[in-house]
Amino acid sequence: MKHGLAPEQIVGWQGVSLRVPPDWSVTGFQGDAKEGYLRVDSPGSLVAEVRWAQAKKAVDVRKRLDAYLNLVERQAKKRKVPFTGRIKPSEDWQGALEFNYRADRKVRGFIRQCPQCRRVVIAQVSGDKDDAVVNVANLLLDTLQDHSEDGWWTWALLGLVVRLPERFALVKSQVMSGYLMLQFRNRYTEVTVERWGLADVTLKKWTLAEWAQQVAGWKRTRAQHTEGEVKMHPSVWSVGVRRAPTVWLRRKVERWILRRPEELRGAVWHCEPGNRIYAVRVERGTEQLLEQIVASVQCH
Repeated sequence: MKHGLAPEQIVGWQGVSLRVPPDWSVTGFQGDAKEGYLRVDSPGSLVAEVRWAQAKKAVDVRKRLDAYLNLVERQAKKRKVPFTGRIKPSEDWQGALEFNYRADRKVRGFIRQCPQCRRVVIAQVSGDKDDAVVNVANLLLDTLQDHSEDGWWTWALLGLVVRLPERFALVKSQVMSGYLMLQFRNRYTEVTVERWGLADVTLKKWTLAEWAQQVAGWKRTRAQHTEGEVKMHPSVWSVGVRRAPTVWLRRKVERWILRRPEELRGAVWHCEPGNRIYAVRVERGTEQLLEQIVASVQCH
């Protein structure tokens, strides 16, 4: 194994997770649980990619792989790049067909359908002609998980690692320099997870309690804030309700027709080793759910 290739960092999106070296970065993610894509790049020319599509029944994975490789070959021909490929039953990945091809890059990967979750997954590692693509692919793709064994999905990208019950669907995300927000919903329960960078700069202007009250989703609430600890880091735990609308009719619509959550619970903490601030907020959810999600966050 080459130095630096230990797959120590987990990345995850929509129930698909993969372990990669700590200096690799997520550069692409899209789709939902039914169909999506995840891409992770090395500092050099190596790239890991995972595509998935949900199926209701068993599918012919050879036909799907042929269609995928035919598309790749057509694209190579448009660029006037020679294409060679090979498919065979995998000896490294159980129940999978493995493929290797060369065009402008070397690629090794596999396709399989999970007998439990029915997802059809195409996973591959690509690199330049001098890269050890086969060795890296064998190392990284062995760690691929396409479903959860305990009913909780791992969401992990850009310095945020958190686990939520798989019944929660992602409804909103925001990715900015120094800020990441993921918002999930299951019926009337909503969970928001946030991560801010450059905490040392932020906390020169604010105390953590002030940050929790003014920034982390609590400005328009009536809440009680209590200082505590999360993973031995200073934290602020909050419980409150939304400020009632001044108009009676609007209040009635929100509470009974829209079922807008009223009670909120949350935690904000400063991870000094990672120089980040994390926040988890649960609307119309239990204290136990909040504690479980907070405990699942890997902040450093």
